[in-house]
Amino acid sequence: KEMKEKKMEKSIKKLCYLALFCAIAIVLSYIESLIPLYLGVPGAKLGLANVVTLTLLLCFGLKEAFIVMLLRILIVSMTFTNFYMFLYSLSGGLISLIIMYLFLKTNLFSNIIISIMGGIFHNVGQLLVAMLFFSSTVFMYYLPYLMLFGILSGIIIGILGEIIYLKIGNQLKKRG
Repeated sequence: KEMKEKKMEKSIKKLCYLALFCAIAIVLSYIESLIPLYLGVPGAKLGLANVVTLTLLLCFGLKEAFIVMLLRILIVSMTFTNFYMFLYSLSGGLISLIIMYLFLKTNLFSNIIISIMGGIFHNVGQLLVAMLFFSSTVFMYYLPYLMLFGILSGIIIGILGEIIYLKIGNQLKKRG
């Protein structure tokens, strides 16, 4: 019985951490939506909430990172954007998360490189959705710019994620 209670307590702690990270990601998305930053490509932004996805992937794993990412995208889309932005965010987030997970599992790459790959493939996923919606390949002209933005945002998110991971990663792994 005591073992079952400890397992339940650990599950509740984990759920609380995931809820907290989800709230942080939502707030970061909202803050970023308030910053009037035009980077020359429609929809291009830093993607601050992705630092939460990266941190969760490193500390907890794919399932937890996916659940929080999905909840964040759903909540942000319902409150601040629209259905199309939901599809763009979801496609970018899914492809990005899968690529980061695969790179992480190789144990060959730094967390910053993993984040850069996530940034690049997030943009590729969104570009694919745009090409599907509009039945046009004209969006491919954005690819070099989107790859550059993916690299730059991946570096920034990777550095932030690395700092967070070094500060709290071990505690989260023990408690979660």
